[in-house]
Amino acid sequence: MNKPLLLGLSLAILAISGLVIAAQMYGTLATISYNAISNNSSNQQIQVIPIDFNLGNITAGQSGSLNGSTTVYIPSNGTYELELKEDVLDNVFSQFIATITIGNHTITLQLHENNDYKIYLTAGKYTVTVKITYTVSQNPEAKSVSNAPLLVLKYEEENSEGNS
Repeated sequence: MNKPLLLGLSLAILAISGLVIAAQMYGTLATISYNAISNNSSNQQIQVIPIDFNLGNITAGQSGSLNGSTTVYIPSNGTYELELKEDVLDNVFSQFIATITIGNHTITLQLHENNDYKIYLTAGKYTVTVKITYTVSQNPEAKSVSNAPLLVLKYEEENSEGNS
């Protein structure tokens, strides 16, 4: 073989070896997660830190309820839709009810019926409370769900009347 080719091959092997050794010489000491909420009025998006309902391990026939609250910033007046995402609940729960209080409105959403609701909200800051009540079916599908959307709030159209 010629010398330049051997030299190039040797350097490539050394570089790869160095990367492998360097990759094994560090460890993650800490991680960070956050959701910064801006007070900038030019931001026209709904701002919310989601409530995390962690049911843990659930078994057939088990029932329970959990409560949570958060703050929601509504950027503009209009009709908003609250939706219970049934796809994460199907084939596991025989009953699932979410009772949401936002402003002076209390809305009840249920699995397989009344799973969405339109509401007129004015721009501003709202404290939202959510209570979920559930019963696991007698033959639940075996599945694991982590950080999946359960309740979604989305803007519909500006200045239209909604249910109240």
